[in-house]
Amino acid sequence: MHIVLTTALSLFAFIKGNWREWEKYHLTIMYVTICNLLYNHLAQNKMLWEYYPDFYPKSHIIVDILYSFINLPAITLLFLTYYPFTASRLKKFRYITLWAAASLIIEYPFYKYDRLLLQHGYEYWMDLFFYIVMYSMIRLHYSRPFLAYFLSALIAAAMLWMFEIPLE
Repeated sequence: MHIVLTTALSLFAFIKGNWREWEKYHLTIMYVTICNLLYNHLAQNKMLWEYYPDFYPKSHIIVDILYSFINLPAITLLFLTYYPFTASRLKKFRYITLWAAASLIIEYPFYKYDRLLLQHGYEYWMDLFFYIVMYSMIRLHYSRPFLAYFLSALIAAAMLWMFEIPLE
């Protein structure tokens, strides 16, 4: 399932993404990649969500690498390519909500068929808020990266505290 998603996202990003202006997006793509890698490092002893591999059941690392370096960059490129920068706040909110809902829908089969394990108090419904925050932070980083870094640190600290993730 993960390979199908990675292939589909890669093709979609290749066909529909704004590759002519990739330089505009590369810092935000790196931000998203670093955030995912930082989550994997900080929560390595108490993962809230963990991808269960399709082919290598003893290690989720390969799937995390796919998500960090292919899926999330593709999603970021597509999200920013079509973001309605000049639209009203309502249209921007709808756009982010649409992406969050689509992410939930795409994620559901992974959750249902145990390719995404949610654990330690993290539940599927919480992903709606996670995705709204994630897409909002992608947009914020694109225009105000230092504010995004600051808020990301606060959000990460809050999640570490709320889910009692030990830093060892």
